[in-house]
Amino acid sequence: MTTADRALQRALTDACLDANAAEELAADAAGFLRARGVAEDEIAAMGDSLPRLAVYRRLVRSNLEGVAYRLLARSRARLNDLSEGHFDAEFTRFLETAGARTHYLRDVPAEFLAWAAPRWSADARVPRWVMDLARHELTAFVVGTAPHLPEPPNLVDLDLAKGVAFASTARLDGHAYAVHQLAAGEDDRTLPEERAVALLAYRDAEHRVQWLEVTPLAHAVLERLMAGDTLQAAIREGCAQVGIPMDDGALASIAALLADLGERGVLLGARG
Repeated sequence: MTTADRALQRALTDACLDANAAEELAADAAGFLRARGVAEDEIAAMGDSLPRLAVYRRLVRSNLEGVAYRLLARSRARLNDLSEGHFDAEFTRFLETAGARTHYLRDVPAEFLAWAAPRWSADARVPRWVMDLARHELTAFVVGTAPHLPEPPNLVDLDLAKGVAFASTARLDGHAYAVHQLAAGEDDRTLPEERAVALLAYRDAEHRVQWLEVTPLAHAVLERLMAGDTLQAAIREGCAQVGIPMDDGALASIAALLADLGERGVLLGARG
């Protein structure tokens, strides 16, 4: 990429994301480009299309805002109410200072949350549960759009010496607040209960996202199984992680969990 190309690219990025670009483009689009090092011949070549930069800005920002506001609708509504449009202001700040790096619109909300996490944790205006709710919404989108892959070949009955196959839509999650119990509507303003929750998300036969609250032991075992451990190793390490002896009670609870997941279509069997 030449120096001229880089200057034009930076100018177009600023045209879309800079806070003051709308006013500058309306006042003098050519001057906006010139101030950013775009060559005179390139500015001249744009001719009558220069005013379209403002239209391009609106289209780009509308797409970026659209996906974030739609996928994080409940978090946005609550935070905007709690702190006078704070979510929208934060997203604008994100665009101005970090900008979306991904090539895929669907990944913009995740990039925004990664940027916002340290800011919100240090901001007294943002309740701690807001980030939990935002991540919960994002996980719901991921599970809801995950491709439903066919069952792996050569599945067999569960065996302590083998790994386990799960449905492709299954995901583990966990929060410090029970945000999964909040009503789904954007107008709900109920506060979530403050308690640690471990969750398994999956898509059911009707393609609806479902949330199953599981015990810390179940979460630890499932995490290891999803990472590829054998059933025996997952149980042993899961019990050790949560400080529970691997006794008959623990084994019975895990057996009941696996049977339940099998009935739900989440656990497909052991890998042959």
